[in-house]
Amino acid sequence: MHDLRPIENFSRISLAVAILFAAACSSGSDSPSPSPTPAPLLVANPTNITFASSDFISSPQPVAITSAGGFGSGLNVSVGDPTQFGASLALPTQSTTASLSIFPISSGLMGGTSSVSLGDSFGSIATVTVTQGACGRPASLLAAQQAVPANAATGVSTAVGKLYFVAYYYNGTPISGRLHLAVGAHGTLEGGPLVAATLPPGTALPTPIPLLDASDTIVSATVPTLLPGQQYRTQLYNDTCQPPLIGGSFST
Repeated sequence: MHDLRPIENFSRISLAVAILFAAACSSGSDSPSPSPTPAPLLVANPTNITFASSDFISSPQPVAITSAGGFGSGLNVSVGDPTQFGASLALPTQSTTASLSIFPISSGLMGGTSSVSLGDSFGSIATVTVTQGACGRPASLLAAQQAVPANAATGVSTAVGKLYFVAYYYNGTPISGRLHLAVGAHGTLEGGPLVAATLPPGTALPTPIPLLDASDTIVSATVPTLLPGQQYRTQLYNDTCQPPLIGGSFST
């Protein structure tokens, strides 16, 4: 009579292998497929802006912002070098879209390229790279001194409304330009155009800057309502490819 135990053992081993194979296949089929990479929650368009150095004051460039989940409590705008570029508040146009404008101001402290970053309350960030190079042409606005409020003044009213400066132009150059303010470390605010003005009575003039081939004149520019408890640096410009021309500073 033949011994059938080796055949039975083989059958049991084959059955165990089959069960393990089926379990492995079943486990693989139940595994979730890799999730696709999520789309950015915050998108800026365009992501790169270059201002022409041939323009004395280039037009501001609009930026469209879209968000997959809305903007929550709003958008924070941060300018890498606030002496080089200005950026308006990001204003919603619909529940998931907004827009802002970027203004060229100067060739910057470091020259070349800076950035404007946008962040929402959910932690999403979009960045716009902005370039304004130096042009090499001579400046016509040579220096500026903040007169009202006095340089380094504190406790300035948020409703001050107008700032006054002594502006030094190359001889024969008519008054031109605009006022820009750097707010804190990375905020900005745009003032109005520079116009001829008379200082308020009793204002003490800053010590004159001795410059050859230059004439000084009093100018003023309007400003929107300011933020309380904030540091401001004032900057005059009439040619955005020139280095930054700081007039002074004050705080509210």
